[in-house]
Amino acid sequence: MPARPSQVDKTPPRALRATAMASSLAPGALLRLKPDQATGWLTGLMRWRPPGSCLVCHRWSAAAVCGHCTMRWARPAPLRCQRCAVNLSHLPHADGICMDCEAHSPEFDRALAALDYAPPWSRLLARLKFQDACHLAPWLAERLTQAWQARPQIASVILPMPISRVRLRERGYNQSGLVAQALGQRLGLPVAHDVLQRARHTTRLMQLDPAQRQAEIAGAFSVNPSTRRRVIGRHVAVVDDVMTTGATLNEAALMLREAGARSVSAWVVARTARSRRATDAAAPCFKDAP
Repeated sequence: MPARPSQVDKTPPRALRATAMASSLAPGALLRLKPDQATGWLTGLMRWRPPGSCLVCHRWSAAAVCGHCTMRWARPAPLRCQRCAVNLSHLPHADGICMDCEAHSPEFDRALAALDYAPPWSRLLARLKFQDACHLAPWLAERLTQAWQARPQIASVILPMPISRVRLRERGYNQSGLVAQALGQRLGLPVAHDVLQRARHTTRLMQLDPAQRQAEIAGAFSVNPSTRRRVIGRHVAVVDDVMTTGATLNEAALMLREAGARSVSAWVVARTARSRRATDAAAPCFKDAP
């Protein structure tokens, strides 16, 4: 008997394929995929998005964020610190290096940020990280691409900031891995998901003060011995969603340098602002300048 109109499944075919792909993976199956298989799965996860409203102004938009909101709110900051990417636009006669980095140099050589960590972007990043909004990754990667085009930085390979197996089981994906994959496609750079690893699980750093973050993240990373050759003598860019104190990226950069990386760049979607108090508290996350 033919189905009544109300019974017809109007789910878009691409949505059905995405659902089938996701349901075909048992819990933890992504952890067992080979790097090339995981890359294909992540790319497919990002591509499908039903048309709807702009996530900022809520007007109709085929993209995650409409062109009007992108032009109005997502323009790259005219000046950021070359070492930690903090916004320096409010400082007169800034020379490109903030006072904190002059006093306490980070382990990574340079940094790049696409956006300030403030509304509406802080809300969008939370959706990507905690609410399965994987379709945001290409749009965020495009913002990072524009920031790179404005201030090009040398890189031979892109590494996503890894998350622990516990977090991967909770979310089903690594938000930094999604952004890194889309960014690599835009810049024509290889993305290695199997080099930088989490050596152990850590508590949520957003709940900790800067000193606690530094203590919690110490020793949390390792470099995969079987893929270490991909960073030896090379310029490495580590991609993360947000930089706050820099403690996480600092620890990752330290491990990569010990593994033989020639230089390490920190590329983040968003960078938090620093008040004077936050700056003073964050200083221990960086090593003393020579």
